[in-house]
Amino acid sequence: MPALEAGVAALAQALGVAASYLAQGGGRVEISLETQIALIEALGYPASTPSQAEDSLQRIAAQRQGPLPRWLVLDVGTPHMLDLARAGAATSWTLTKEDGTTLQLSAQGQLQIPALEPGYHRLTSEGVASPTLLIVAPRQCWRPVALAPDDARGWGLTTQVYGLRSERNYGIGDFTDIARLAKASGASGALFLGLSPLHALFTSDRSKISPYSPSTRLFIEPLFLDPDAIGNVTLDDALRARLARLRASPLVDYREAWDVKRALLEQLYAAPARTSVSPDMARRMAALGEPLRSHATFEALSEHFSAQGLPWAGVWPQDYRDAASPAVARFQHAHGERVDFHAWLQGLCDEQLERAARSHGMAVGLYRDLAVGADSYGSEVWATPDRYALSLSVGAPPDPLGPQGQNWGFPPFHPVTLETQDFMAFRALVAANMRHAGAIRIDHAFQLARLFVIPPGATTAQGGYIAFPFEALLAILRLESQRHGCMVIAEDLGTGPKGFSDAIMAAGLLSYRILSFERRQDGGFIAPRDYPRLAMAAIATHDLPTFKGWRRGFDIDMRSHFGMCSETAARREEALRQQDVLHWQAALHAQNFSGVLAPDAVARNEALSYLARTPSVLLAVQVEDLLDELNQANVPGLSEGPPNWRRRMSETLETFTADGGPLGQAGTLMAQQGRATPPLLAAPPCATCRPRG
Repeated sequence: MPALEAGVAALAQALGVAASYLAQGGGRVEISLETQIALIEALGYPASTPSQAEDSLQRIAAQRQGPLPRWLVLDVGTPHMLDLARAGAATSWTLTKEDGTTLQLSAQGQLQIPALEPGYHRLTSEGVASPTLLIVAPRQCWRPVALAPDDARGWGLTTQVYGLRSERNYGIGDFTDIARLAKASGASGALFLGLSPLHALFTSDRSKISPYSPSTRLFIEPLFLDPDAIGNVTLDDALRARLARLRASPLVDYREAWDVKRALLEQLYAAPARTSVSPDMARRMAALGEPLRSHATFEALSEHFSAQGLPWAGVWPQDYRDAASPAVARFQHAHGERVDFHAWLQGLCDEQLERAARSHGMAVGLYRDLAVGADSYGSEVWATPDRYALSLSVGAPPDPLGPQGQNWGFPPFHPVTLETQDFMAFRALVAANMRHAGAIRIDHAFQLARLFVIPPGATTAQGGYIAFPFEALLAILRLESQRHGCMVIAEDLGTGPKGFSDAIMAAGLLSYRILSFERRQDGGFIAPRDYPRLAMAAIATHDLPTFKGWRRGFDIDMRSHFGMCSETAARREEALRQQDVLHWQAALHAQNFSGVLAPDAVARNEALSYLARTPSVLLAVQVEDLLDELNQANVPGLSEGPPNWRRRMSETLETFTADGGPLGQAGTLMAQQGRATPPLLAAPPCATCRPRG
């Protein structure tokens, strides 16, 4: 056992598998030897015996052998001197820039790299097995001109896209709704419109509706398409009746909405007028590249096998579970029309999203939400399974709000493969989600440094943390942010790695500051002046109670009703909430507000005014809070019970955006608190950061 423990400890350190972690309550949790072995072996390194551990250590050493590491982060425009301390290091090196040009470098114990432009460059040398990736990145993420002054502060709206209700949509929000809301938001003084994830779900299985467990994060959900914006559609009496029911329902019916839309999309695709793909659409689809063909093939396969009762990639015939197999190639050839149809849908999604992104007149514009993972049996993992640690599942450890912990059911990127493949998986993901966006919000941003993962067959209590190359991923975000003219907002809520929030803010990412979490040690709410500058403040998120729900303790009632906590625990939470409400009243009185006994609309406006007084660069205002909704979008940990991801707005967009309506009132309030910024002051993307060639 001592030999095994020593070998596992060395392996864990080499692979970034933590031996312990700090729990949310402050205590330290030791990760058992069994869990460490399970995590190490899930990464592909046998470790059950001392000899296996020794062999795995030698394998890792061989993979990392060389005078330089696999990657280095360098500053733009500054020469760098690298020490070649390893014996026998090569003396002649080739620097291949991202644009394909090369430089020959000589080394005498040290290697001097000249000043380089932003990009991904490579160092190679004869006799050195592994090239070194040079990530040359700006020191800060992009920020619009409107937010450049030290005292500039803006605000924006956030919404659940599926929940947008309008007089014209198909019972689910769409890109036309996004465009209309974005334009109205800009007219009200907002700098951005934040969207729930647009990631593609499963067209052949509409029971999968969580935007945070998508089929792929590289492509867009076609349910958000507006058929009326594509061409003339014909609705028969049956379709009109179904559409009327969809529009009247308080909840989104994903399956029914897709059935109606799919019928119209098939009609448009087959229309005689659509004799060929337009040049613009052809360019658009070509820009999405080979990943588009893979995703379209997956969708066509899903459609094909669902008709046989096999909706999941995990239950398809074995030959079709490999995207690179001859069987899949034969399917593409035999069913080319269906593959082309699904590729066309993605071209339309890209076109309609771009149209919405250009219609707003806001300095930031649309911000897109990037989920932490994708479903194990979805398109993203199917197309590139080598990028993932497939037997591991991402989740969250037990904490006071979730005593059982959480298992989110999707695999993490494989940290070793991520590095050996020059971070292509992460680079592609970031670029895809910055497309047509002025900002992205990274859900569970701690993923940049570490993830809590659960071994196969284990409970969440038997999980542990694995590390990721934080410095490299942060540099990629800075580089891609400048290239795309896209801000980065990091959802850094909860207990994260030490110094994480300070590090991201130093890199120009915005920290995420939620009202109920910003407390002093005595439990009181921190004053507005004590919020950080490089942050986005908000009342709540989709996973937290609305302001009205929080005041009334409705979230506690929900958890108790659905058995997420005992009656005793619920009473204890209620007592704590009453104490929180008293703390909040004291914070309001310190700012000369009336306090929590005010009517809902007054109390909500006081909370928004409180946050508007912070120095934080951005303030996010939820549609649900402006409508004084009691229910939150999602109750974490419950797949059945409350209608998660299905609630629609209680008012139509027409009413919400009308003169004197909730949106206009919010704009007036923000202006009164000094959060009015000039529109159309968006800096262009960094010209020197754009890809070459």
